[in-house]
Amino acid sequence: MAIRRATTDDVPALVQLAQLEHGLSRMSHTPFDADFVAQRFSQAVTGLSSAVFVSDSDGEVKGLIAGAVQQNLHNRFGTAYELLWFAVDGSGLKLLQTLRDWARRMRATALIANNHAGIKDPDRFNKVMARKGYTQLGASFMAAL
Repeated sequence: MAIRRATTDDVPALVQLAQLEHGLSRMSHTPFDADFVAQRFSQAVTGLSSAVFVSDSDGEVKGLIAGAVQQNLHNRFGTAYELLWFAVDGSGLKLLQTLRDWARRMRATALIANNHAGIKDPDRFNKVMARKGYTQLGASFMAAL
């Protein structure tokens, strides 16, 4: 397994993984628009302030992490945000480290990663993230509209 930057050629595989992740997530009751997802991945792969990394086993994409850096509202520094993180090959923490390294190169001062999909057990996820040097950042809430 190798971790590498995604290319536009990877977009169909990224969409397939995103659809699998969506089906397992707490958002599975909402529609999945494959064409829109492909467009968003194409933008993220080629964007100046975004990146997508994949785990690749013999030419097959088995995991992905997408992120973007956004300038803070309160100062001139940036924060990197994990946008989608999913792997079926055990590469999740390697993908996270790759995104973290990219965020440093982008001069971000923080990386925010989350478990919004709810696929991983929250207690286990929190313990693993703490062991990797992450601290909890508040709580998120959602209201259906």
